Amino acid sequence: MERKFVPADFNVDSPEEVGKLYQQLLDEELPDAKALRTWVDKVNELDTVLSEVSCRRYVATTVNTADKEAEKAYQDFVANIGPISAECDDKINKKLMSHPNKDELKDELGELYKGLQVAIDLFSKDNIPLNVELSKEIQEYQKITGGMSVEFEGKTRTMPQMAKYFEKTDRALRESAWRAVQARRMKDREALDENFDRMFAIRNKIAKNSGCKDFIDYIYKAKCRFDYTPDDCYAFHESVEKLVLPLVKELGKRRAEQMKLEKLRPWDLAVDPLCREPLKPFTSGSELIDKVDSIFEEIHPQAGKWAREMQARNLIDADSRIGKAPGGYQIDFEETGDPFIFMNAAGTDGDIYTLLHESGHSFHHYCRKKQLSCYHTAPAEFAEVASMSMELIGMQGLGKFYSSAEDIERSRIGQLEGIINLFPWIASVDQFQHELYSRPDHTAADREKIWLGILDRYATGMVDFTGIEDTRKASWQRQLHIFECPFYYIEYGIAQLGAIQVWKNYKENPKKAIDDLFGAEALGSSRPLPELFAAANIKFDFKAETIEPLAQFIWDELNA
Repeated sequence: MERKFVPADFNVDSPEEVGKLYQQLLDEELPDAKALRTWVDKVNELDTVLSEVSCRRYVATTVNTADKEAEKAYQDFVANIGPISAECDDKINKKLMSHPNKDELKDELGELYKGLQVAIDLFSKDNIPLNVELSKEIQEYQKITGGMSVEFEGKTRTMPQMAKYFEKTDRALRESAWRAVQARRMKDREALDENFDRMFAIRNKIAKNSGCKDFIDYIYKAKCRFDYTPDDCYAFHESVEKLVLPLVKELGKRRAEQMKLEKLRPWDLAVDPLCREPLKPFTSGSELIDKVDSIFEEIHPQAGKWAREMQARNLIDADSRIGKAPGGYQIDFEETGDPFIFMNAAGTDGDIYTLLHESGHSFHHYCRKKQLSCYHTAPAEFAEVASMSMELIGMQGLGKFYSSAEDIERSRIGQLEGIINLFPWIASVDQFQHELYSRPDHTAADREKIWLGILDRYATGMVDFTGIEDTRKASWQRQLHIFECPFYYIEYGIAQLGAIQVWKNYKENPKKAIDDLFGAEALGSSRPLPELFAAANIKFDFKAETIEPLAQFIWDELNA
């Protein structure tokens, strides 16, 4: 992005310089709609510059959670610049929303106005220091989980690196690896409980300061969930229990029969049920990136160009290592116009789908990068369609990783089974958060009971936790969304239904399906959710009548 308002030598760490630019925007006279539109571009430019600094410094803390300098640089920015931005953004929002000529720009900025009004309604000066405090707690969570490692078979291994042992055909080895991982997690069980308790208290204070009934009320508004309510989520939970859980039970029954086991144990869930050796798709992160990029080149020429650009410019940090934060994400560097992918590859089949997924997010970025940055972050419910679609469509290129039809089939089966198994987990995590935040005075012991009750609701009866019940009670702690981005999980269920529809379209007309998807992604967040889905030629709906045929479609594909 070419700067026109922010000086080239602008010091992003100077509260004085940052405050001066904001004040300049607040003092500017805006006599008509044309002047207002030019002013919006200036606001957007400053937001873009500050966003890139924040994102780059956040990335630096996740690629190495032990980097004290990176941690300090990020926290200093959050503590010193974040409060200025938060307070001034509220004043800028009010200036825009009170402008007498704003409706003349409604065709272009209408969706922006909806979000700004929510931000104005929720703003409280008292929440500024609370958000700084919350940011520190999130970093604490990343330090705890990023520091987890296991001494196993003579080497120090990260949690993602231990995943390959769960695929080993030696059942005793699998059990030993599983117990080692759980023992390590349990060491930090109390620390994570305390970390979550602090986050939970802060979030409840934020909701109260914003005049909301509770944090659920707050987060639905903050996420601009204009198109569905908590009741719709509860209905989703019921639909999953009724329509998808029977399929999950059947998959568990098949696995137990194939493995000749009366009951499965937790270390029996990732191994090949026919006792074939684990799939070995690649040996390094660079090989993974290269082969996934070649898949995209065959799927769509533009996708291939974008993927190769990221590879050439080292915009992907793929390999798992000690001290690296858990999970995976794609983040946008707004000023330079670059996406960045972070993941923890350890040589497993699942890593292929993780990179396909995060690359789908990066394509979303490339599609929309010429718009106002305030429109870049599409609603998560559709953003995840962009990523999950690539997981399904990318299955056609598994021959890049596997030379035999048998191995390709194994990978596809694992992915389709994973989709079916994912729905109850999505429902569990979403219900858990609704339950927690509706009980502001709950304790860690209460939390365990709530979680166990939810797990029992979606249990298949095929997995035996005898003697290891404590690991089940604490299993919610492995879901980073609960800590870092509360209530971000139902989106995966909504988006998965959209992605299945995109895949169905792709099987009928590949080029049109991708063109429709990229066309919808180009809209960013400039249109409401139902319109974004419609632009991709799919339906925004997660009711039972939509879930049932799509679940059946996946089931039929799996059985084929």
